Amino acid sequence: MLRPSILLLIWRSGVFRLVYRLMRDKRVPLRAKLIVPAAIIYLIVPFDIVPDIIPISGLLDDILALIIAVGLFVTIVPREVLSEHLGRSGPRKAPYKPQGKVIDGDYRVIDDDDASTR
Repeated sequence: MLRPSILLLIWRSGVFRLVYRLMRDKRVPLRAKLIVPAAIIYLIVPFDIVPDIIPISGLLDDILALIIAVGLFVTIVPREVLSEHLGRSGPRKAPYKPQGKVIDGDYRVIDDDDASTR
């Protein structure tokens, strides 16, 4: 099981709030929403891939499972929905397109040495 200090660190990062808001959003597909309960069940059930009796690797097993689950969940969520919940603006602006006439021309680069020969 995860130690409270690690849970506090994850809580302060805002990941739990983001996952909670995305779980409540109707635009997130059901297959993505099923990842979170599966990860919680894995953390609660006493049967792990690496037993928690082993001091360091037992804890790392649970942390790794949580990180993979959150990463997979965020990957499956549509980009627009994720950007909205992260507070980013919507789609990027289109590149600048000039209005009116465009003047086409040629140019050449003149080095300092060439400037004296003009």
